Amino acid sequence: MEVIREIRIVEQGEITLRLPKMFWGREVEIVILPAPVPDKAHSKKRSLRGCLQSYARPELIATESAAWLEAVEDKHVAR
Repeated sequence: MEVIREIRIVEQGEITLRLPKMFWGREVEIVILPAPVPDKAHSKKRSLRGCLQSYARPELIATESAAWLEAVEDKHVAR
């Protein structure tokens, strides 16, 4: 079954649709529904900044810049 879904603005009570040839001369069903209104509460841009703050360990912040290098050296040190 072929379906066409379009969202249009109704102007002066009318909507015009151009259908592909596969629909010409056939019986079709037309269903009109109002488009959902976006909820403004969910459309706010949200950020993860600060979400993990409760897991922060202030005593380790000073070692962050060298942490990756130390981890690599520990893992790949000559054995």
